[in-house]
Amino acid sequence: MLAWILGGYAVLFLLLLGCAGFVAVLVNDPDRRADAYKVLRLLTGIVLGSGGAGGLVGLLIKLHELGVI
Repeated sequence: MLAWILGGYAVLFLLLLGCAGFVAVLVNDPDRRADAYKVLRLLTGIVLGSGGAGGLVGLLIKLHELGVI
């Protein structure tokens, strides 16, 4: 069950990342591009964390070290 939840989260994250990236790169409206760039920064901040070992990546590494996943 945990694999399904993590897989669903990963698919949703990649879908959001792809849509925001598409808009940030290919749309001509500067306001929409700026908003899409903000979404990209938020999404990458969620996964990578804002410095140190924070965020989802750090959490997954720590859970793996503890033997939970």
